This record gives sequence, structure tokens and C-alpha cells, in this order.
Amino acid sequence: MKSIELDLSKPEYDELFSSQELWQQQSATLLLKHLEYFGLEAKSYKKSSCGPVYGQHVHNAILISGGRGTGKSVFLKNAQALWGEHRKKKQNLPSLYFAPIIDPTLLQDHDSFTNVLVAHIYNQVFDFINSGKSSLSGTELQNQTESFYKRLRSLAEAVQHSGEKSEHSGLDKIIQYSSGIKIDQLFHDYIATAKIILGCDAIVLSIDDVDMALDKAYSVLEEIRRRLSCPDIIPLVSGELELYQHLVKLELRKSLTGYDELYCDRKSNELADAYLTKILPNHYRIALKPISDLLSYLQIKDSKLKTEANKLSYFDYQKKIKQYFFGLVNGEERCADYPLPQSAREVGQLIRLITPSALNDDLSLKHNWECLRGWSESQQHGASHVLACSAIQQLDSFTPFKLSQLLIFNVRDQASKRLPWASYDFCEEQIKLAEPFDKGKGTGTNVNLLKNALNHKVIRSMPPLEMFSDNISITIGNSAVEIERNTLELYTHSAYYGTQGSQQRKVYFSKAFEILATTLLMSVSSVTSCEEWKNKFQEIIDSTPFYSIHALNPTKYVDEAPIAKNSDILEIELNINDNNNFVEKLVQWVNNHKTDIALFVDNETKLLAILAAVFNKAFSQLNLLREGYHKGNNAEDTLLDAILRFRYILINAFGFLLKPNNVVPANLALETSQNILRELSEFSNQSKTYQKNVDWIHEAIKSSIQESEGSLELKSAQFIDAVSRHPIFTELGIDIDNCTTLESAVITNQNGGIRVSQAQESSSSGKFRSKGSVRASSNSKSPIMTFKEQIGAKKTYRTASDFKKAINNGVYKPDHLKTLWEKAEQELGSNPTPDKYQGTHWEIYITLKEKVGK
Repeated sequence: MKSIELDLSKPEYDELFSSQELWQQQSATLLLKHLEYFGLEAKSYKKSSCGPVYGQHVHNAILISGGRGTGKSVFLKNAQALWGEHRKKKQNLPSLYFAPIIDPTLLQDHDSFTNVLVAHIYNQVFDFINSGKSSLSGTELQNQTESFYKRLRSLAEAVQHSGEKSEHSGLDKIIQYSSGIKIDQLFHDYIATAKIILGCDAIVLSIDDVDMALDKAYSVLEEIRRRLSCPDIIPLVSGELELYQHLVKLELRKSLTGYDELYCDRKSNELADAYLTKILPNHYRIALKPISDLLSYLQIKDSKLKTEANKLSYFDYQKKIKQYFFGLVNGEERCADYPLPQSAREVGQLIRLITPSALNDDLSLKHNWECLRGWSESQQHGASHVLACSAIQQLDSFTPFKLSQLLIFNVRDQASKRLPWASYDFCEEQIKLAEPFDKGKGTGTNVNLLKNALNHKVIRSMPPLEMFSDNISITIGNSAVEIERNTLELYTHSAYYGTQGSQQRKVYFSKAFEILATTLLMSVSSVTSCEEWKNKFQEIIDSTPFYSIHALNPTKYVDEAPIAKNSDILEIELNINDNNNFVEKLVQWVNNHKTDIALFVDNETKLLAILAAVFNKAFSQLNLLREGYHKGNNAEDTLLDAILRFRYILINAFGFLLKPNNVVPANLALETSQNILRELSEFSNQSKTYQKNVDWIHEAIKSSIQESEGSLELKSAQFIDAVSRHPIFTELGIDIDNCTTLESAVITNQNGGIRVSQAQESSSSGKFRSKGSVRASSNSKSPIMTFKEQIGAKKTYRTASDFKKAINNGVYKPDHLKTLWEKAEQELGSNPTPDKYQGTHWEIYITLKEKVGK
């Protein structure tokens, strides 16, 4: 099949296409074959006819079928032009006259389709006579015109009589019936005379959208069966075959009253198939291809494009659209979805709305987002609609803004839009997710807080909120070690209304996420005032975590479980360090990475799709983590461990959505043991998901220095690496990559006791930990420090496995191996046992032992 051309310089209303512009080219070839055959049949019939040209019924209707949007109407409109091109290439073809298309949907209630057909032919003949284009001599034309009007009057009288209610009886009634029967004969005579005047072998009558004239469809089909079944007329009928079958079946069922339902169904199906097979013969049906099958042939011609012949394939256009609005996200989990056109008409509308050349024009940025917003709204596609609205917000902003101020992340603002087509019942969806966190059905439960929180539906699907739970508590007795860090400010919250009045700290992650996302937005923003951005960061730190249940209902009480009267458990006002230093670190991070981030996203709006996709994926998994904590899982976890799990989940989400291919959708870090969790190299070595989705960035950065600097893969890798080194992880006063022995505040229940599930709680009444609850991992295995010095970020080897491979592959000379062995032996002492040390470190020890022959 030849390529299909869409020329943007051609007026949109012009639906007469050249052969190259026609979508259904194979169907066009089949149509020409049928027209040629029927035209020759009509020509032959005309020559061999000795008597009146009636009495021979030929069912030669050509059905142009296809689903909505396949271009049936446009195909009919181009039939005449196709035939004209065909006649230029081939000789001895019949002469066909193409009458304008008849649309039965325009019939009034009192209109008869027979009258419409007669009047339609009359108008064509009348216009042709007055045009002076007839090849007949003056006398012949006058004679044929008189004959035409005479036959028109006879036909009109017959049609009128057959439509009148009979008041006759006997012989008069028989004569009236005879008049009705003659309509066919008179109609065929009428058409035969019209042919002579028009100078053609057959008249092509195109009837469009018969199936859409629902109350008239059957009567129109009946007229085609009775009136148009002669060789002089070639009917072209368009519509969906399935709908025809249904409409005919409904009509036939009216004649099957008195029979049981099963018989009626079976018989009406059989009769409908037989009826349509007769009127619209199977071998003359042309099924138009779905538009999706033709898009690979589509070439867009845009005079402003600087490409060969100013053309771009539709698939390349789609790639440009996605890259323009969604950046480098890989499309996993529908992160780059927008409403694709479903018909040829919609394809043309989208391409004319957002032209290929506009996607190359930086000055058209806001205009293009406005176009996407309009297109998404017309298609009722929520995700791309709020993305476009948020991008426009971003472009219109002259002051710094928080992530939560953007529509795509703000459920209240989405609900306030009150769009009639918004389909996501946020509260109903969140109530289902909240039920596992609630112990009862009190007024302060998560479920109750969600009820009636929003009065209208939201525009896009949102991930689970961070629900309240007593089992994710940080008590004052455990939190002393955190005071010198930024962990409490970023990852806990206590300013909520609790029934106990204690304002106890609970663990939340959305504040840290908002800080991260807002610094990314600052990196590409046209607003350059550092002081204003600093104020915005401080505002985030001082506010409720934006995606917690407290943010949705800031003035409602949550129902805390009873808290023991113990000063070590009740929350008091902490003397938290001033945040100015941390805010300065945020600005410093932005300044250090803004160039790499700008190269990665091209323009400021491309971050939105990435952040929205990561937000969905990360918070869906964080909900599982929080639910696990609520049930008592990871009983030894501290605040530090929760932060580490959040970090791995978040970085994995970025890697999963930005890696070009071969990603793993599995969750990670939900139940990883502390000794693995607290050392990045160990976690990377153990988690296959993390290896597949994230570890590639280190190799990309390393290899790109020599091979592919500036590649898209490198830009993605540098971006993810920068995120992993963000101050919400690296400015906590600890070495986030290696914190195996670090003490941190234990995550407990509201009384500082062991977290238990609801089932366990019924048999255990709040056992308390001692004041020694602040601890490192009690079950953690120790690293071998001799090896640890060689392993980790910015060290000789990134992982323990890399170090082990280097020993096996002879990277170290014998003297060096001996020195390492002696140092390790001195550290471990004689007869060390593997149960005390991390597994990968022990493997290195055994490998080293074998190499030195011990």
C-alpha cells in the first residue's frame, strides 16, 4: 500500500482527496472494480434491451461498511473523483453519473424515501438540461425532456395513489393495487429517460449513514430493495453492518408475535441475515480498514518542517508529542498517556491543533499546552488534562510555588473544578484503602475523616493517602538521638488534632517528597529569587505533610489510642535546630545540579509528567509499607530504616520510569532486613529489582565519559543520581549510604511499645520497651571494616561483588592480597564464624583466604 499524505496546507473542509491523500486506498481499488463491473453490465443491458427497460431486478448495491471513524462518508464523497482518475488510466470504461450524496438522517417525519429519490434524480436532470452540457441535438434533447416530464407525472400519480387510504372495493380496489404495482415499472422508465439526457450508462446513487436514520433505516432498505434493484442504478450505501442487522432484526420481530422468545431470537437472526444478504450481497461489501491499521502509512506534510519534502511520519509525530509533553518517561504504567485520536477525522484535528512544526518552536510552548488541555478536555481524559493545566500554572507563575499548589497534585483543587465528566470518586477509593488502618468505626477514624471530605469527583486517579496509625509513632523517649538531625522535621508530624491531646509524632513521607519535587521545579523555574524560594521551602517544612490525611482534614480530630501517663512517651516541644542551614543546603543542591537537570528536561514543564508518575508509583508502594508497619511488620525498624526504605522506593520509581527498557515492576525494600537495608552496596547486591532499575545509572555515567557523553541515557542517569544525593537523604547528619551501626528512634505504638496487629493486640495489652529503645539494628551482622574501606560510593569498588570479582580476576598482586589478608585476620582474630558478619563480606574473606593459600 502507498503512503497516505495529510497536507496541512490544504483547507480542513476540503474532503475531496487525491489518490495519495485517500486513507482507504485498498478499498478504493475494490470499489473501482465493482463500479466498472456494474457499469459494463448496465451498458450491456441497455444495448440488448428490446422492450421496456423494467422487469429485471438486479441487487447490485455496494455496501461501504466500517466502524465509527473509519471514514465512510469521506470515502463516498471521493467515489466520483476516484472514478474520474480511473477513466484517465483505462479505456473503454462505462460512463457513470454520480449524483450528490443522499443523507436519510435529514428526512422529515412525513418524507417518503421514494419521493426523495424521484426528486433527487429530477434535480440532477433539471440542472443538467439548463447547464447546456448535453451531447444531444436540440430536437433530441427537447423530445427526451418531454418524455422525462411525462414519465415523472405518471410516476408521481402512481406514488400518490399507492399512499392514499383505500375507500374502494371490488374492481376499483384491484385497479388501485395495479397502479401501486406499476410504480417499479414507471420508476425504471423514469431512470432510463434520465440516463439518456445525462448521457451515461448508469447513475451512481450514494446513500450515507442509513444506519444512523434509526427510525427510517428499514424503510430506506426497503426502497433500495424495491426501487433501486435495476441495472441503471448503482447504489452506494454506507453504514455499520452490525447495526443494520440489529435494526432489521428489530423490525422482523414485530411480525413474530405469539412465538416464544428463543424462537423469535433465532428466527429473526436468520431472516435478518437472509434479508441483508439479498439487498447488500456479501461479495459486493467493502469493509473499510480500522484507522489504527492505516496510521503506519500516514505521512504529515507541514511546509514549516525542515525535513525532507517537509514530511514527518505519524509514528514519529507521536514520539515527538510524547517527548514534548512527557519528557523522557518510558511510558510504563501509562505514565505518558494522552487521548489518542480514534478516527481519521480526529487524527486530522489533532495534527492541525498541534502541528509538527509547532513542536519544534520554543515560542509555542504555552500555546501547545493550551492545545493539549483543550484536546484532553474534549476527549474527557483526566490525567493529561490536569497535566496540561499544571504546566500552564507553572508557565504563568511569577513567584515560587510548592508542588502541592499544582492542580495535578492537589485533590481539593481538582474537586473544586466540578467538571461534569470527572470520574474519580477520590473519597470512595481512599476509604477502601483506609479501612485496614482503622481499629474501629469511631468518629476519628481515617474512614470517617474521608467521608464527605470532598463533595465532587476529582479529575485524575490519585495514589493512596498517608493514613494515620498509632503503630507508626516516634515517642519523646526514643527521639532524643534524632534532635541533632533533620529527620524529625522532614519525616515526622505532630501538629494534628488528637483526642488524647498529646500531638505525638507519627512518621510521614510526603513532606520530604514535596521538598524534593519543589527543588526540582526551582532548578528549571524562570523565577530566580533565592530568598523567595527559601521562604517557600521553610513553609513546606513548617506545614502538614501535603499528602497526609491531616492535610485533607486539617481541623478534624483523629482518634488516638489511649496513651500511658509517662513523660518519656508523651510528646513535648522539641528544641529542634534552626532550619536555615538545611534550607541553604537545598539551594546549594539546586545550584550544583540545575545545569544537568535543565539538559535533562529541556523546558520547565517536562518535569511534571515525571514527578506525577513517580508520585503515583512511590506512594502506592509507601502505602504498603505503612500498612505493614500498622500490622506490626518490620518490628525492629527505626526512623532511619523507614527513611532508607522510602529512599530505595523513591529512587527505584525514578529508575523504573526513566530507564528506556528492561525494567522490573516489582516492589522492593518492604521487608528487607536492616543489615542489608543500611548499606547501599549490600542492598544493591541483594535486590534484583534495584539492580535492574537503578544500578544502570552508575554504568551509564562511567561509560559515557568516554563513549556517549550527552546521550539521553546519560542525562537520565545523571538526573537520577542527583535525586539520590538530595539533601532530604544526605543532609540528615548521617552517612545515608553506610549506617549499619547507627542508632535511631524506634518506630513503636503510641505507648512506645512493640507494634502489634489488631489480632495480636487483643491478647497483648501494650507491652513497653525499656528506655533503651533507641538503638541500632539488634540483629544486624557486622561488616568487615578492612573490606568496607574499599566498598561504597566514591570508593574503589561500588559493591562487595565488584570487590570480590577484582580479587578473583587477579587485579591485586600477591603482595597486596597478603597485606589485605593480614589486616582482615588481625581484625577478625582467630577462628572467626560467619554468623557474626555480613554475608557478602564473609564471601570476600573466604575468597581472599583461598587466594593467599590459607
